[in-house]
Amino acid sequence: MPFNLRINLRVGIAFAFGMVMITLTVALIGYLYWNNTKLMVSTISEIMQRSSKTISRDVQGLIAPVSQLVSASTELVKNDQGFLQTVQGLGYFHRQLKSLPQVYSTYVGYSGEGDFYQVFNLPPSLKSLGPSKNPLPEEARSAVRILDNSSGKRADSFIFYKEWGDVLAVDRGPARYDPRKRPWYKLSWEQPGTSISKAYVFSSSGLVGLTVSHRVATSNGIPIGTVGADITLDTISGFLKKARIGKEGRVFIINGDGQLVAHPDPNMAVKSEAGKLKLVKATEALDPFVVDAVNAYKKKGEKQFEASLGPHDDAYLVAFTPFESGPDWTVGVMVRKDELTGPLEESSVEILIAGLAAIAIALLTFGALSRLLTGPLQKIVQETHKIQAFDLSGRLEAKSVINEVHQLTTAVQTMKRSLRSFSVYVPKEIVRVIVSENSDASIGSRRQQLTVMFSDIAGFSKITEGLPPEQLVSSLSEYFEQMSQQIHQTEGTVDKFIGDAIMAMWNAPIPDANHVVHGCEAMLRCHQAGLLLAEQFKERNFDPFYTRIGLHTGEAVVGNVGSQDRMQYSSFGNTINLAARLESMNKYYGTYLLVSEQVEQQAAEQFHFRHLDKVVAVGTTQPMNIYELVGAKDPHSPVAITAEQLSRLQSWEEAMALYETRQWDAAAAAFARFQKHYPDDKCAEMLIKRCQEYTTLPPPSDWDGAQWLKSK
Repeated sequence: MPFNLRINLRVGIAFAFGMVMITLTVALIGYLYWNNTKLMVSTISEIMQRSSKTISRDVQGLIAPVSQLVSASTELVKNDQGFLQTVQGLGYFHRQLKSLPQVYSTYVGYSGEGDFYQVFNLPPSLKSLGPSKNPLPEEARSAVRILDNSSGKRADSFIFYKEWGDVLAVDRGPARYDPRKRPWYKLSWEQPGTSISKAYVFSSSGLVGLTVSHRVATSNGIPIGTVGADITLDTISGFLKKARIGKEGRVFIINGDGQLVAHPDPNMAVKSEAGKLKLVKATEALDPFVVDAVNAYKKKGEKQFEASLGPHDDAYLVAFTPFESGPDWTVGVMVRKDELTGPLEESSVEILIAGLAAIAIALLTFGALSRLLTGPLQKIVQETHKIQAFDLSGRLEAKSVINEVHQLTTAVQTMKRSLRSFSVYVPKEIVRVIVSENSDASIGSRRQQLTVMFSDIAGFSKITEGLPPEQLVSSLSEYFEQMSQQIHQTEGTVDKFIGDAIMAMWNAPIPDANHVVHGCEAMLRCHQAGLLLAEQFKERNFDPFYTRIGLHTGEAVVGNVGSQDRMQYSSFGNTINLAARLESMNKYYGTYLLVSEQVEQQAAEQFHFRHLDKVVAVGTTQPMNIYELVGAKDPHSPVAITAEQLSRLQSWEEAMALYETRQWDAAAAAFARFQKHYPDDKCAEMLIKRCQEYTTLPPPSDWDGAQWLKSK
């Protein structure tokens, strides 16, 4: 039944105007939610910034008194080098540790023989300490480490205390530790004043911390040693837990190397690698929220942003704030967005529901009517995109009661039919480029690298003599279809059909970085398809078609030639002529697939070639080596070389090597052995005769090996 109902486009415009009014109403209601959310996010961002600055100040508060302790101890050692080696000096260290719970240990390393004196404040998480790696005594609260010769020989001794002076155990072992080789010792002598190391994992305890150190020297600058103190970051973990915003929030610290320095769970900051504990990269942490936040920070390059974090891609507000002074650290703060906006969303949803209820009926009604306008138009737009990509398949089905839309649908369908008919006479790739460029075709050309293929059917003139014209056209069309498919599947363009010949090219009009390889693949595919088609023709009692192909690559002129009202896209130049000459040489050498040395040089890694001769083609003056394309080297390729072909190629190369070195008798014998196994090889017969001639009358010493061909 004809679809004749039509309405004017102005009716559709009236409905569209109604939709705009409805949209504005919804937007007005939604503005309240947006504005309140923006205000809430801004407030939380300020809270996150304050939290980051508080963490920074707290860390500075941990480090500052430790720096003062190290500086004071440095003066003690400078004034009395042996003081900290005495019980009174170690007691001084112990008293300072009691007042500074964030300090894990204080120590002094001497420059002379590397003597080392250290006092530990043992944390509950520490399980073992000392050269024997035995478990700590149950009631041990502190320990002293002495590395010197005081016991009669150099030893590393650990003394464990319940209270200062109340010895619980002693662990003594060989002296393997040299403080002078430690990074904190070297750092103190690389820069004046108090030095602060990067965060690292203490080898003795597995705790994360950093070292504050200060070198000690006489007034004359003679080194005495270095005083140091290790600060654990467990206390910072406590700060981070308290600073968390919301139930699912996180606060953590990373250093300039991207390592996770502090986390509410201290175990998240370390990992075991080859038996040693190391700081974990923030992007490799066990906390997926931290990993996602740091990756987003690196990608966005912004200090504050919103991101989807965790295994469920929950929305989080994230802020990164570098320390204003002190260590090269950055505080990361994240808070789950719905924890902030949840109550706001609930109240806003109630407002939205109330507003939407008033316009719901209008929306439903207009939605049904608007599809009469937008539905067909959308299909037309999609169809024009397909046409722009030169996809002319299918039929446009865009029925509409709107008269103008119906007319547009008819025009698009007519355009598709015209383009489809036009594409039959012009290569589709050329039409696709013209359509996609959205510009008028004009006369013009350019020089570029091109791979060109010529083919023709062996003995075609004789075949045509005994065929009715109808059968000839049918067989030739079937043949061209098979050959064209192989060319198109390898990114090639069929330039033209010339009688029984085909001219194809690669790298124009569509650029192709692998145009030489694709040209070789097309040759082998065409050869296979031609042999298969020949067998089918034989089964029908038709004369078979056998295809001879030539391929060359080089610079050519490509573009539109002709007149303003009739143009042709084609290629010109010596490259095209040589490709045609190579195709003709197949008849002379008894081959089917000949390529130039330029092709062989660029595709030798992907294909096997048989070197046949060095020739000067008719109409040219420059000699060139010619090759027979045998097969692909990839064993999984559909055109891969067979074992028989490979064996034949190896035998040929042995004979050819003798020929190229002017060993005429040996070459003739080798070619004769080759011909015995492959009697159908015309080229072998030709080279046998040539070697026999050169045995009697050798070529001059300056002969370049080239044969001047006398016919095309």
